[in-house]
Amino acid sequence: MLQPLNVSCFIVLKQLYRQQIKEYIQNRVNYINKQDFLEIYYIACIETMNLTNIHSSFVATRLVLYNSKRVLSKLHTQLRTPTLPPTIASNYRP
Repeated sequence: MLQPLNVSCFIVLKQLYRQQIKEYIQNRVNYINKQDFLEIYYIACIETMNLTNIHSSFVATRLVLYNSKRVLSKLHTQLRTPTLPPTIASNYRP
């Protein structure tokens, strides 16, 4: 329930990848190297990872922010420059 992309995107990705592998096997290819894997995976990703599928995954699990500004306003974040701890700062020489 808390992993909405598993609901539709990754399931479809897995199915498309499996289909591509079956096509390789039908063409008498019985070994898939890294290059083949990346090409097949890329094609499957392009077909599945789009805004429509991602949005439908969140809708299916009911994890939709109705008012994102309200949620983000409750996050008390500030941008700041990190500083070194005193023990490291005393030994630091640029």
